[in-house]
Amino acid sequence: MIEQAGRIESWLGKRFICDCGKEHSAPIHKVVIERGALAELAPYAQERGYSELLVVADRHTLEAAGRELLQLCEAAQLKARLCVLAEDEHGELAADERVIVQLMLHVTPSAQAIVAVGSGTIHDTVRFVAHRTNRAFLSVPTAPSVDGFASVGAPLIVGGFKQTIPAMPPEAIFADLAILAKSPQAMIAAGFGDMLGKYTSLADWQLGQVLFGEPYCELAAEMTRQGLALCVDHAEDIAAGTELGVRKLMEGLTLSGISMLLVGNSRPASGGEHHLSHYWEMRFIQERRRALLHGAKVGVAAVKMAALYESAASLTKEAAAEAIAAKQASGDVPTPERMYAQIQKGYGTIADQVVAENGLEAGSASSWDEELPQRIIERWDAVHTVCRSVPSAAVLAEALQRVGGPTTIEELGVEEELLQESLQYAMYVRNRYTIMRLGQWL
Repeated sequence: MIEQAGRIESWLGKRFICDCGKEHSAPIHKVVIERGALAELAPYAQERGYSELLVVADRHTLEAAGRELLQLCEAAQLKARLCVLAEDEHGELAADERVIVQLMLHVTPSAQAIVAVGSGTIHDTVRFVAHRTNRAFLSVPTAPSVDGFASVGAPLIVGGFKQTIPAMPPEAIFADLAILAKSPQAMIAAGFGDMLGKYTSLADWQLGQVLFGEPYCELAAEMTRQGLALCVDHAEDIAAGTELGVRKLMEGLTLSGISMLLVGNSRPASGGEHHLSHYWEMRFIQERRRALLHGAKVGVAAVKMAALYESAASLTKEAAAEAIAAKQASGDVPTPERMYAQIQKGYGTIADQVVAENGLEAGSASSWDEELPQRIIERWDAVHTVCRSVPSAAVLAEALQRVGGPTTIEELGVEEELLQESLQYAMYVRNRYTIMRLGQWL
């Protein structure tokens, strides 16, 4: 089974008991990553018995692929209506309540499938609405910029808080290389940055498994690793924007999405690097600043997380024990009371949602794990092996530079003050163990 991890077609429509002991399924029927893929959507929809589609785009993706898709549907005598999502007063389009309501108002009883024509924001919005309205969801990526096309979760901004809501994967993906190759280089580099973050997300997942016995699936991890390898091995082609490079990047992004689909959450592909990215995004929303590309943020954040892994990897077991003892002696440890106070300080008006995410509400069972410090010491050899598995910050930065992506917060547009705040508070964005949480003890 593991030897098929890097083959997309091996998992489509499959349901099986994995070696990890869990039942996995990938309810995606079709993935087409080739030149001319857009022309296959209408025949597929007709084969599935869909007589009316709702095509969802923004003003940019309408021109990139939306109009052509509408023409193809008309030629096939397949009814297709259009919904163009409007930007806000700042020219922004985010997967938030405003955009969700826009789309909901366009869903008529006769629409049997909703087609996302775009990248991350449009896909996340359509994924959620299709799930809530019980419609089929079809995917037309217009840029290889994120790994969420094939996944089940919809990362949405609700009340200013970025949260991932369980929804549905697409029934089919039509990734036309002729369209993807025309993507802005910044979006191609963002997709590469999103994939580069898998080095640290996989290590974070392993830390959770080593220290807390968190469920871990080697198949999903290997699928993510092979998707990452496709991108790293073809970095030069991706940088040049060749059709081969775009194909390998899209295949890698799709494999990462399927790995999340198999385990039912984003753990294989989203760790501390995503928490940093989400924290920056929420702060930008609060300050009404123009959004940054998700993958660009993840790439720079992965460099920061790799530096934390380097630091931990430099410690012997004895040095780690000494660091933990010093923290305990000074009282500088992450007690529930201290975590609650940090969340209040770091999240302001959305603190209550973050408190709930971390199980720290009044009356909830305490999340304090008194045995964790000793467990870190006892299992340091395994922890150290995980830390050493992550490439250095310099290696990740060099890879990002090769494809033309930002490598520093200055290039990205994040201030040093915000970086320092995020290194202190972003770990609470999700209740998951990451290198940032380990760093609280070291």
